[in-house]
Amino acid sequence: MHIDDAALHFDPRFEDPQELRRITRRGFFRRLIGGTAAGAALLSFGSNAFGAAAPPLNSLGRGATPDDERYWELVAGQFLIRKGLTYMNTGTRGPSPRSVHMAQIEAMVGIDSDYSGYTENAYNKDYRAELRNKMAAFLGVKTTEVAFTNNTTEGMVFGTFGPDLKRGDEIIYTNHDHSGGAHPILLRAAREGLAVKVIDLSDRKFHPPKSPDDLLKAFETAITPKTKLLSFCHINYTDGGVLPVKDICAMARAKGVLTLVDGAQTPGMMALDLHDLGCDMYAGPSHKWMMASMYTGFFYVREGIQDRVWPTLYAGLVNGKNMYGREPAGDDANFYKKETPGLARFELRGSSHYPARVSIGASLDFHNHLTREAVEARDRYLAQRLHKGLRAIDGVDLYTSDDPRLGCAIVAFTVKGVPTKTVNDLLWDRHVIYIRKVTHPEIGWDVNRASMHLMVTVRQVDTLIGAIQEIATQKPS
Repeated sequence: MHIDDAALHFDPRFEDPQELRRITRRGFFRRLIGGTAAGAALLSFGSNAFGAAAPPLNSLGRGATPDDERYWELVAGQFLIRKGLTYMNTGTRGPSPRSVHMAQIEAMVGIDSDYSGYTENAYNKDYRAELRNKMAAFLGVKTTEVAFTNNTTEGMVFGTFGPDLKRGDEIIYTNHDHSGGAHPILLRAAREGLAVKVIDLSDRKFHPPKSPDDLLKAFETAITPKTKLLSFCHINYTDGGVLPVKDICAMARAKGVLTLVDGAQTPGMMALDLHDLGCDMYAGPSHKWMMASMYTGFFYVREGIQDRVWPTLYAGLVNGKNMYGREPAGDDANFYKKETPGLARFELRGSSHYPARVSIGASLDFHNHLTREAVEARDRYLAQRLHKGLRAIDGVDLYTSDDPRLGCAIVAFTVKGVPTKTVNDLLWDRHVIYIRKVTHPEIGWDVNRASMHLMVTVRQVDTLIGAIQEIATQKPS
């Protein structure tokens, strides 16, 4: 999708200046560019191909019911998505709302205009500490238990290569995991002589399962005395199925097995409490359902096992000493003590992308304003509506459960006699609806997948249902 320059601007008639000023708190950005031609251009935004600018986020209030369509259409209006396009692929990439988009633009301008001033007044240690606190609260963890990463895969690599294992130890994953979780396991196994076992979830009975116990039994049966690490998805990207993470982790811990959870689809879709889930490690993105910038994510390791997980991409102190064999002093000592507590040492891997980190903070503000519970309830409401509509169409098969224990906001389906690619192409060509397909011929998997999130309205869901009805009836070749 092409985004022209106008989409990068905002209109002060519609956007609340306080909302855009929140990152700097001192009006740094406005002081930096105010009165300049570039500043005037950046602070102008009129109607364009992406529709009129939306009301400010803080005018929307809080606590709306999932079916309050007036409210949620205003929320959907916060996005820059091109007018007329229905976006239902948050499972791959969640477009940022205006406030998040503008926070990132503001950070880029600050860095390029006055790096020293920006890092002193805006992206400083106080802001970074506040960001970590907000992220920890969002995940239900301690601030010392979370590190910022560039994506889910980076966290999965940390969790796979970090624990000490010896030749012959076994790692387990499933054949509905993402390659970003599975391939690091295969690499470590090939290099170190580890055993690998794959839980076969290809049977149709798992898509959807009748109960969480069906999945729990498959995991419990796979574990042997050799098993040391169990890696699996919180929500399968293939079908949107929610796994019984809490039960699986409790079972694994009772057997002395570490758990690594691929949370690529969960943060921002479902309210998370990682302490309650009881997992040992959890990797997730910020660029999907949280809707922050690309190249953002996190990695969690529970406090009790952090000394067992090595940072495998790392450029910090080793055994408390620097490259000269000495303990750091002065500013360096303060940095390592104050800025890298606990799991933050996993962030010591070179330069980071400040605007991307800023977008995480803005995305957390966006979710916290609406509340995590309201967002999840809205996503579930849309998915249930889609479930009900598709279930009523002859020739449509559903692969995702409408049981709230086993599904949430991703709906996987097929249309009998119509290839998944054809379904996607027809939806785009006829209705400008963007979904994706997930295909793995190795396990006989080929489905269409629709993601229900905040940029989607009830009218768009109903349009999708009508479009699938049309495709199922006409059976195009």
